Amino acid sequence: MNLRVYMNDWSMNMGIVGFLNILNHVDLKDEVTMKDNYIEFDSSILENFNKHYFKYFLDKDNIYKSINNNVIMKLNYIKSNHDKLKSTVEQLKKDLMYQNGKVKNYFKDDAKIISENLNLLKGIKKEEDLEHLNEIVNNCLEIFEKRYINEKLTINKTRSYIGDNFFGQVSFLQKPRATLSIEEQAEFMYRDYILPILDYCNLNELLQKQDIDKLIEFIDKRLEDKNTSKAIEGIFKDIKKISKKNKDIDLILNYYNSDNLKICEMCSDHKGIVSNYTEGHFSPLAVSGDNAMNMYWDMKLDFSICDICKLMLFCTPAGSNMVRKNYIKEGENEFYTFINMDTSIDDLYNKNIIVRNAKDRDSVFKELILDMVGENKKKSEWQLGNILFIEFKAIDSKKCTLNYFDIPTYSSKFFCDESKTLDSIKDKSLKLSVIDLILKERDLKYLINEKIREKLTDSLNSSKGFYTSTNDIYKVIKIRYTLDCYKKGGKEKVDEKKLKSVRYAGREIHDYYVQNNSKNKIDGIAYRLLNTAKVRNKKDFMDIILRLFMSCEKSVPTVFLDVMAEKELDFESIAYAFISGLISEKYETNTMEGK
Repeated sequence: MNLRVYMNDWSMNMGIVGFLNILNHVDLKDEVTMKDNYIEFDSSILENFNKHYFKYFLDKDNIYKSINNNVIMKLNYIKSNHDKLKSTVEQLKKDLMYQNGKVKNYFKDDAKIISENLNLLKGIKKEEDLEHLNEIVNNCLEIFEKRYINEKLTINKTRSYIGDNFFGQVSFLQKPRATLSIEEQAEFMYRDYILPILDYCNLNELLQKQDIDKLIEFIDKRLEDKNTSKAIEGIFKDIKKISKKNKDIDLILNYYNSDNLKICEMCSDHKGIVSNYTEGHFSPLAVSGDNAMNMYWDMKLDFSICDICKLMLFCTPAGSNMVRKNYIKEGENEFYTFINMDTSIDDLYNKNIIVRNAKDRDSVFKELILDMVGENKKKSEWQLGNILFIEFKAIDSKKCTLNYFDIPTYSSKFFCDESKTLDSIKDKSLKLSVIDLILKERDLKYLINEKIREKLTDSLNSSKGFYTSTNDIYKVIKIRYTLDCYKKGGKEKVDEKKLKSVRYAGREIHDYYVQNNSKNKIDGIAYRLLNTAKVRNKKDFMDIILRLFMSCEKSVPTVFLDVMAEKELDFESIAYAFISGLISEKYETNTMEGK
C-alpha cells in the first residue's frame, strides 16, 4: 500500500527530513517519491526500517571512531611537538580513562585490560618511547573496537541525547530498557512504531479487495499476536463483531468510514489508528498529563495522532543538526537546529543538507545564507523570505529552550545585496554574532557598544591587544546603518559618505592627540562618549564633541548637526562611527582599512 506524508508544521517536516536521511544512509531514499508538498512510498519499505534507524545512529555516533580519531590526532601532535610529549600523553590517558569508565559499567574484564595498559603510559617520557606508546594505545583501541563494547557505548550516547532533547518517556528509550541489546531495542521499535502501520496498510488493502474471508482470517491471526497495538486491536474486534452478526462487507466498510473512528488531528488524513499526542512523541512542543489543558482554550485534554505521524516525529533526531555557538560565552551554547521552508520537499531536504554538511558547526546559518544568496537574486530573496530557523535545547527534563525566527523582506534584500560586506568581517566570532542578531531582529548597537568597550578595556589591561579590530567594528556599524536603510525603504537610501566622514573626523582627533603626545587621553574621552551613546544622551554627547574640537582648534563637521534631528544618520550611527575612528590604530596599521 502506498503511503503519503504531507508537509506540515516544522516538527513534522523535521521528521520527514530525518526519515529521508535514514533511508539515504542505507541507499533507499530513491524508493521514496518526493513531490512538492508530500512524500510517497510503499509500506514495504518499513519492514526493516527499525534496523535502518539504529544503523543510522550507530554509524553517526560511533564511539570507537570518535576515540580512534582523538588518539590519532594526539599521536600526530606528539610527532611534531616532542616537547609536549608528557602533557599530551597525560591528556590522552585522561581521555581513555574517561571512556574506560563507561566500559567498566558493563564489561569489567575488558575494562581491567584497558586499565592495565593505561597504567603503562606513565613510563612514556622520551621520544624513544613512541613505539611503545603506539603499542599501548593500539592494545586499548582493540578493546574499544569490539562490537559489543562499541555498540553498547554508542547506543547509550544516542539514547541519552535523543531522550533528553527530543522525547519524554518513549518506548525502548525508557531507562529500564537501556540494558537491552540493540537487536532487542530494535524489536521494541518494530512493535511500537512499525507494526501498527503495517497492520493499518494490510487492513486497508483487504477492505479494498472486499474479500471478507481473508479479512477475518487476517484479523484472527493479528488478535492472537500479543504485539498487536491496542489502537488497532480495538478496530479488529469491532470488525469481527460486525462480521459475526452479518458477513456483509458493506456494513464493515460503513463502520470503518463512519464517525466512530477518529481522524488524526495532526495530519487530518489517516483515520482510526490514533493515540494522544504527548511529550513522548516530541518534547519541545508537547506536554504531559493534565498539563495538556493549558494548551487549549476549550480545556481539551487530548490531541489525536496517528501511527504514521508518530513514526515521522520519531525520526526528528535524524532531521535536526547540532550547532555549537562558541561566541556565546555564558549559558547553553549547543542547540539542535532545523531549517523549515514552505517551498517543496526537495528544497526543504537540500537546505537542511547544506546545514548538515557545513564545515564549521558554529556557522551553519552563515553558510546556508551565503549559499542561498549565490543563486538567482529574485529567487534568493523569495527563498530567504520563506524560511524559518528553529533552535531548541532541552536544559533538563522540565525545561526546554525553543527559539524560532524568520527573515523579514528587508533582511532578505540586505543579505542578497550586502553579503560581501558581511563576509568581509575578519573576526569570525563577530561575524557569527552579527548574523545571529540580524536573524533574531535584534539591534546591533548593543553588540557594537560591547565590542568597543572590550577594545578599550583591553588597551588598559593588556599589551597584546584585543582580537577585534576597529575596522571590523566599523563594518558592523556600517551594516547596522545599511540594514536600517533597507528597513526604511531600500538600497537606494543607503549613502555611506556621511557615516565615513564621521569616522574620519574621529580619526583626525585621534591623530591630533598622538601628534601632541596626548594619546593617553583618548581612552577617557572614548569612555565618556560611549556612556552617552549607550543611554542616548545627545546633549552630553554634543557637549563633549564641541569641547573636543575646540581644544584641538578644529571646526566641528556639519554632519554632527544630524545628532539632534537624526534625519539622515541616527544618533548611534554617528556616535559609534566617531568613536571607532577615535580609537582606531590601537594595535593596528597606520592606514584606514575597510573603506
